[in-house]
Amino acid sequence: MNKVILVAHGKLAHEMKNSAEMIFGALPDFESVEFLKEEGLDTIQEKVIGAMKEDASYLVLTDLFCGTPYNASCAVAMKNPEREIGIVSGMSLPIVLEVASMLQGSRLEDIVNHVTSIPCDTVKAFNQAVIEEEEDF
Repeated sequence: MNKVILVAHGKLAHEMKNSAEMIFGALPDFESVEFLKEEGLDTIQEKVIGAMKEDASYLVLTDLFCGTPYNASCAVAMKNPEREIGIVSGMSLPIVLEVASMLQGSRLEDIVNHVTSIPCDTVKAFNQAVIEEEEDF
């Protein structure tokens, strides 16, 4: 069984889960952990461990590579080698939705490999010239 923990600066993780649920529906296998400015690495580690309530494989999605949420999550994984924990930075709504769609029925390793390959498909810039070209057809 796979579970997800969203960890980010401020209330981003909570709001990311709320936004994903607006689109996807209830996400009972997702937990969110906020990182407040008065907290440190140890506090976030404790929160991440506390979110691992079940004997499951966990995917931890964090906002920034090498930010405190990411570093704390990596420390948890290193201190718990018996647990299957995947950690991916660069959390975004498209990535959270992609994870939600493949959470059950996929191996954690496959989910990690997939979500790390999709950012180029989810980050786009508006280009007025392309719109105008399409209108000419």
